[in-house]
Amino acid sequence: MSYPMLMLVLAGIGGILVLVGLAFFRRPHWLVGWLKGMFVLALVAGGLYGIAVAMELRHYQALSHMETVGSLSVEAVGEQTWRVRLDQPGASAQSWTINGDEWQLDARIIRFGGPFGWLGVKPGYRLEHISGRYRSREAERNGNHRVGIVGDQSWPDLWQLDQTWNLPFLKGTLGSASYRPLRDGARYDIRLSSGGLVTVPVNEEARSAEPRRDQ
Repeated sequence: MSYPMLMLVLAGIGGILVLVGLAFFRRPHWLVGWLKGMFVLALVAGGLYGIAVAMELRHYQALSHMETVGSLSVEAVGEQTWRVRLDQPGASAQSWTINGDEWQLDARIIRFGGPFGWLGVKPGYRLEHISGRYRSREAERNGNHRVGIVGDQSWPDLWQLDQTWNLPFLKGTLGSASYRPLRDGARYDIRLSSGGLVTVPVNEEARSAEPRRDQ
């Protein structure tokens, strides 16, 4: 089931459950008292939770297998200062200034279980932020640090709520790519699977910047 269709289904079912739950209060029959009250609260809570998940999915894209989700290019603008540009399919290019010798990109990943899993809902991802680091410990401790925010802020933020409250039927994890060297003119493909991020050098500047390994 596609995310747009799932959003409509969840929002529709959520709205119906909320209305049905509230309708019980119009003509209360207290013979079933506490049980009915608990049933109503469960209906309303389930409906609101479905609506919240539908709202959160607006900021995520479905992920079924290893796929290229963007490309990143690097331009030197000063001493250990770089301008990085991120291009994603179907989205406007974004760019940031970061400092250091290496860069890293993080993504939020949501996996679904329970009724969402029965519907075959695929994991979703949202690129989160990009940062740089220095190879020298002293420079890392004293150097200037900038972080570029890639993803839009959302409400309700179910990924963050799951980190605190362990929400039912979904699991939020953070996928981080390995640190890659910053070099003028370097370009990388960004690939993502349900297990996390992988960055692949795609030109000579990026490949030659990789640290050599002893054979």
